[in-house]
Amino acid sequence: MKRLFNILLYLLLAIFASGLAVSGVVYFLLRASVPDYDEDFSVAGIEGPVDILRDAAAIPHISADSAADAYFALGFVHAQDRLGQLLRARRAAQALLPLDQTIEVEPSTAQALDAYAAGVNAWLGLVSEGGRGRGSPDLLIADERMIAAWRPVDSLRLAQAFLNDLQPERRQSDLSGLSDRPLLPELFVTSPKVSLDAWALPGDRTASGAPILAADIRGPLSLPSEWYLADIQLPTGAAIGATMPGVPFIVVGRSERVAWAFRSLSLTALKEPVSPTAAKAGNFLMMLDRLARSADVNDAMDASMNLAPAGLEILAIGREIFARWPDREVETPLSFRDARLAALDVRQPIFSVEGAIAAQRDTVSTAARALLPIMAKELWFVGSAGALKENRADELRGDILGQLAQWNGDMDRFSPEPLVFWAWARALQKRILQDEFPSATTVWARPNADILFAVLSDRGGSAIWCDIRPSTRIETCQDQVRAALDDAIGWLVDRYGPDPSDWVWGEAHALNMGWAPIRSSGIISDLLSLEAPSSGDPYTLIATLFSSDNDRPFAASAGTNFQAVMSFSEEAGSYFIAPAGQSGHPLSRFYENLFLMWMQGKYLPMSTDLSLARGGAVGTSRLSPVSVDTPTIQNDRSR
Repeated sequence: MKRLFNILLYLLLAIFASGLAVSGVVYFLLRASVPDYDEDFSVAGIEGPVDILRDAAAIPHISADSAADAYFALGFVHAQDRLGQLLRARRAAQALLPLDQTIEVEPSTAQALDAYAAGVNAWLGLVSEGGRGRGSPDLLIADERMIAAWRPVDSLRLAQAFLNDLQPERRQSDLSGLSDRPLLPELFVTSPKVSLDAWALPGDRTASGAPILAADIRGPLSLPSEWYLADIQLPTGAAIGATMPGVPFIVVGRSERVAWAFRSLSLTALKEPVSPTAAKAGNFLMMLDRLARSADVNDAMDASMNLAPAGLEILAIGREIFARWPDREVETPLSFRDARLAALDVRQPIFSVEGAIAAQRDTVSTAARALLPIMAKELWFVGSAGALKENRADELRGDILGQLAQWNGDMDRFSPEPLVFWAWARALQKRILQDEFPSATTVWARPNADILFAVLSDRGGSAIWCDIRPSTRIETCQDQVRAALDDAIGWLVDRYGPDPSDWVWGEAHALNMGWAPIRSSGIISDLLSLEAPSSGDPYTLIATLFSSDNDRPFAASAGTNFQAVMSFSEEAGSYFIAPAGQSGHPLSRFYENLFLMWMQGKYLPMSTDLSLARGGAVGTSRLSPVSVDTPTIQNDRSR
């Protein structure tokens, strides 16, 4: 017996020791791929030394004697911080553009694309030499033994994929059984994966007297962030703002003379759908290149107007003026978000930069303000009578209606009213549309305020959609509203208990940022994700889009994922924020360092002044040129 006990003890100790050894090796490999921002490198492909200063948030400030060397360094830091993201994006975009297709671009843009690709490959070469844990934790999980060298065509592919993501999609297949009822165009359009928004204020509307430009981008909320902040000190002047890993230009940002942003138009505002092509992607990159080198706002407009993709508006400001292209605002149907911004614009005639930031972070839902009076107009009066106090269900219904009557539409994460409203709206949409499209769950499972408003306001006779076709009687919208409220209350009681004070919007509406590796990795992705209760909804100025998960219908894995407010006044600067961090490495302290700031509505002040960036800097690297080609990239592949 003693011998058996000793054998089992030694076996357990051996298993424990093996586990420690394996864990130690894995941890060593993971730590080895965390970049050292104070490390210097000798690389081929640059003409002179390049300095990369990392400020307190690890944002790189790149100083070079030539534009080519600056873009080389941008490719280098993109690969250093976001190698897994680069490879994942390239894989997703490979089907868009044939590898051997040639796209004509301006010499400066072609030079930037070549230099950027060389910078990415320089980092791949350093990883191939060993000692860097394969460069990214993704590559320890994914079976990627050989990595193809980065090519300029890869950046073109990513630009084309980005333009494609800006396009709303028409939905036809799941609505093949469309009824003869009044047309609801909102049924046929799905939201684009990415949307751009921007608005500008002239100098006579600002406290400083200088124009203000505010920019928002909506898209996936993932780790690492979709956007990467950088400062590129070009010979023509510095450019700072949001870059897209894989593309060598500032997409939304400012130079020392011009700030620029974009507004993407809805499908209904376009005469016909736009199909992004490789040539249009090349034009888009040339436009970004020109914007960073523009001498002033007029130069920026002249340089961009013939290159802007259809469906994009360009907004630019300088120290005194602002302009847009097309030169007059495109007429689009007024959205709920536009209505809220217009209300804030009327209420506040003069804006400071802080006021513009507050507007960007606004969480009042005009959709709720528009729908709730229509949904509850009769129930509020009935609820005030004593007849509803006969049982607990009626009393609960009356209490809820009383709370909603005093609510201002603020989608605050600590309040119960947003949860009650959207549970009610979701139940109502299901009752209205499920009988028409029983198998098309994507049509009725996710609440759409535009559809509900069209039906409840009887736009063009659309109230007939409230009738349940298989039933003999004709149901009215008020019939469906009453029934949907009971459905919602039942769902809330089952999910959160019978006390409405326990129904908190943030518990149901959690912002979920999942780690996005090269390949799906299940539980590891879950462990590395971030989640927090969130305010807002799909129609607030800071948007959070609902998921399609029936178990968590109000969770948000997409929404606003970048914001900027820019000005050239001496009193106020430019401010940027993204919801994660600069690094894509989970063990880096810059992996999620901006998440708390994002949730608190705080922005990073960003300046092209390097003396300001040096305050609290976390490292400085120098890239020095070597005259021989690195031997680690062979046959366009890296081990």
